[in-house]
Amino acid sequence: MKVIKVTKEYYETEDEKVYFFEPLEKEISVEDMQKIVDVNEKLVKELKDVKD
Repeated sequence: MKVIKVTKEYYETEDEKVYFFEPLEKEISVEDMQKIVDVNEKLVKELKDVKD
């Protein structure tokens, strides 16, 4: 999933706009948000693999 935009209220990917539970204190870069998304996707994949 590729992050294309980040604001204090949400981040946007190619497919969807995801709102944060609470607005961020400060805006983060697209690159930093991409790193977070990549790690989360990896964790989800690992958890799915363990479950199967």
